[in-house]
Amino acid sequence: MNLSLIRYNISYYVKTLKFVAPLLVYIVFLFVNYQIPGPIWSNYYITAVAIFVLSNWFGTDFINSEDKTQSYITRLHVKNETVYHVSKIISVLLFMLPFYVLLIFYPVMIGFFMRGLTAVEVLVSFIIHFLFSLMGVAVSIFFNLDLHKHKNAVLPLQALIILVTVMPLALMFENNAAIGFAVYLLPPVNFLNESLHYLRDDLYIPDLNFMLFILYSVGYSLLLIIAYIFIVRKKGRQ
Repeated sequence: MNLSLIRYNISYYVKTLKFVAPLLVYIVFLFVNYQIPGPIWSNYYITAVAIFVLSNWFGTDFINSEDKTQSYITRLHVKNETVYHVSKIISVLLFMLPFYVLLIFYPVMIGFFMRGLTAVEVLVSFIIHFLFSLMGVAVSIFFNLDLHKHKNAVLPLQALIILVTVMPLALMFENNAAIGFAVYLLPPVNFLNESLHYLRDDLYIPDLNFMLFILYSVGYSLLLIIAYIFIVRKKGRQ
């Protein structure tokens, strides 16, 4: 991947100042979330969901940061449509890295938990936050304004999808097979909710459920990214 292109994407986005609003929301969340001490894994589930929402926000801003003229010039310079779009996705993921690293270590630094984290717990929490960030970005790229005729409807649609995704709808409609199946077509954000929420704070051993979550999340995200690349390349030829 072209590192100079990734640096360009990040610097261009920063210059637009579109990061200010989500950054302020992040700071408020950081302050509010760590007022009342709580269990390690239920807290990390909450912060991972926050990263999913934030990644949606940043991802959409990244994709829409360049105007059509600048985007056309950049793609001519890159000479590869796929590289151009993949670099945008990688740029968002790298931009998001400090946000969830801070959410992982900040509660430890301020003594929010009753004890420190083990190396396994740090690794598991990092994987969870990265996967939630990946899913958030994979969803956000479909809100590229160039893909939508009715641009004013994009933001409400995105907000609705995020809301439906983070709500535990599978539990609410567990007796309705049709709705229950439809819920599983959404990003698997709630897949680990119960297992993490009721996990003991003194032990974490990644089990089959966690391994399935990794495979499910990575596979789901890659399918969305591949579909997006196919759509934008096809639209670019029209």
